Amino acid sequence: MKSSSEKMAEPLIAKEAQKGIRAIEKEEKLVTKKLQKESKIVTDRFHLSGAYKTRRKLSDFFRLAKSGTITGAADNDPAGIVTYTQVGALAGYSLLWLMLLSLPMLSVVEEMSARVGVITKKGINRVVRENYGFKVAVFLALITASANILTIGADLAGMAEVFHIITGYSSAIFVVLIALALAYLLVQKNYKVISRYLFLLTPIFLLYIVSGVMVNPEWGEIVKNTFIPSFPHGSQYLMMAVGLLGTTISPYLIFWQASEEIEDHKGVRELRQEDKGVWLGMLFAHIVFYFIIIASGAVFFGQDKLLQTAGEAAQALQPAVGIWAMLFYSLGIIGAGIIAVPVLAASTGYVIKDAMHWAGGLNMREDKARSFYTVIILALMVGLVIALCGIQPVKALVYSQVLNGFLMPFLLFALMKVCNNRKILGHFVNNIWSNIIGWLAILVMLGFDIVLVFE
Repeated sequence: MKSSSEKMAEPLIAKEAQKGIRAIEKEEKLVTKKLQKESKIVTDRFHLSGAYKTRRKLSDFFRLAKSGTITGAADNDPAGIVTYTQVGALAGYSLLWLMLLSLPMLSVVEEMSARVGVITKKGINRVVRENYGFKVAVFLALITASANILTIGADLAGMAEVFHIITGYSSAIFVVLIALALAYLLVQKNYKVISRYLFLLTPIFLLYIVSGVMVNPEWGEIVKNTFIPSFPHGSQYLMMAVGLLGTTISPYLIFWQASEEIEDHKGVRELRQEDKGVWLGMLFAHIVFYFIIIASGAVFFGQDKLLQTAGEAAQALQPAVGIWAMLFYSLGIIGAGIIAVPVLAASTGYVIKDAMHWAGGLNMREDKARSFYTVIILALMVGLVIALCGIQPVKALVYSQVLNGFLMPFLLFALMKVCNNRKILGHFVNNIWSNIIGWLAILVMLGFDIVLVFE
């Protein structure tokens, strides 16, 4: 039995014990808070360190640049490389001013395309179908698919010719092998894998910049022709101008850029950053275009002839790499084709599935998007047949881009209508500068088309 004094002491002991527990808990909280504060200081110091900031900036740069750079690199396809080489060979530096003019035009066109994809989460032709009707969407799908498939055929023929020169085997074998390999890549791999492959191939194009510098061109003439427009006379020169614009501002780029933003799940908050990425990609593409024309103009201009073979076109790289010119030119053409042909085929799939309201996307499995992947395979197979028809690759590459130049104004007009429709984009419609540059692109391309027709 407890004594009365013990019973009276129990509440006091319990009270003191509770005080002790609370004091310990308070001390633990203070220690924890102090440790968290010290940890935050260490973390902040790391985040403010030069190494961290450098890595962060590089990460942000490549994340921003990836989609735009892939689009820009796809614009540097074999058809583009050969067309720019022909422009330099035939017109010298006289059309360089179109490069300066086309940079803001292409950048604004791609920015508009990206904006539609980010805001609506729909492909451009689906937006057209929902707002302007099925017939308009089908018309846009048909002209885009026609241009894409002809370019696929020309690109496959150009790549196969390069393999033929290197190995001596028939180019027909390589047309089939390349088409099958690219079909496998598109159907069996998801978008993240494909985009990684495409992005890693883009440094190949730096060879053309090196060659343009090492050829010792007349920089005074280059500066003059870059900033002072000149208009060479004759249908061949006009055809080169139309081809230059057609290969720079190509139909497939519009639909690919919007679809790429959707596949990447970009949000409205990232729209401003996407603008930077698009401009970076287009700037990269234009620098390459510019130096291909410079190198070709310095090597070929004055010979008054169109280039006929890949071997002749490869001479534009000779100042940079000497006897290795054909090898590096081959790497450039092959790398360009590996980047561009999947983009051409995929954009054909996107524009048709949007017109027909099918499910589809490179992130979807084949069994979930059969119609979409069927269109991609058909585009590659029809391109393969075109490449096997015995067409001269260099001519096919150039003429396919001239066709682009004639078809592009229709697509630009549709894009401008979409980007000025508040029912579609709300307050994200075009600003005054986008409208000025967008309509200028239509007028310039249409103007050259009309003059060429009546020449």
